[in-house]
Amino acid sequence: MNDNGAARYVELAAHCYRMKFFGPDTTKAHITERLKNIPVFRQLTRNELLEVNELLHERTYEAGEIIFEKGEIGHGIYIILSGRVRVNPCPELSESAVLELATGDLIGELSLFDETPRLATLVAAERTSMVALFQSEFSSLLTTNKSIGVKVLTEITRLMGRRVRQLLVHEKHIPSI
Repeated sequence: MNDNGAARYVELAAHCYRMKFFGPDTTKAHITERLKNIPVFRQLTRNELLEVNELLHERTYEAGEIIFEKGEIGHGIYIILSGRVRVNPCPELSESAVLELATGDLIGELSLFDETPRLATLVAAERTSMVALFQSEFSSLLTTNKSIGVKVLTEITRLMGRRVRQLLVHEKHIPSI
């Protein structure tokens, strides 16, 4: 198998894994309506939301169900459409880390840029509906529709900036900036 064939095989295997894990997307119109209320997508037009919606994978988790475990390699972000999730505390997390997330929150945004291990275990605190955007689809979006990609990246950057500022404010020794 040549390099091109191997890459296609890996891509196909990843797609099958996502479809097995997340299942077919049957409620795209309903998700699109909910997406426009999610801050990271607030700058998108309806047509842009429809395009992004095609890249998302929906899954519902029952209360107590593990969404991902500490140490698993992150392959993308999760966006909470409804419900609440709990971050199980661990020594690597700051004492000021938010341990419960709800509708509209993003989880794992750094994994869009590198596939690093998850820092904590995430568990559904109640029945929770989420969508996942995987790194491969996000990269494709950045290549095929730069306008949407820039809008989403801008919002993710704003979110990451807010989170960094929150961490700095809660730290006793703020580095000079």
